[in-house]
Amino acid sequence: MSCGGWSETKPTDEDVSLLCRWMQNISESETNRTYDEFTAVEYRSQVVAGIKFLVKVHVGENDYVHLMIFQSPLLGNTIETQFLGVQGDHKLEDHLEPFEPSSLNEYLD
Repeated sequence: MSCGGWSETKPTDEDVSLLCRWMQNISESETNRTYDEFTAVEYRSQVVAGIKFLVKVHVGENDYVHLMIFQSPLLGNTIETQFLGVQGDHKLEDHLEPFEPSSLNEYLD
């Protein structure tokens, strides 16, 4: 993967699954839904001044959401993780396509 370009779609690993679990409450708030299931399935990543993750998350039956998450590089002893946005109403067969991040600064403080 080149710097700035999106990777190919890959199966989700434990690190990406954990990032998604941290973002479930914000995702529910943004989509006005409560999810009994919230399982990351696959993802793409983009190297910027850190890493952006675009993740397909199974939320029940054939219902999926796409999350965009940013994780900063390690600075000192800190890695910052930010929720950038969520898109609902996706299906398993939908491709992970980058979308414009939300402006959710109240979640980032």
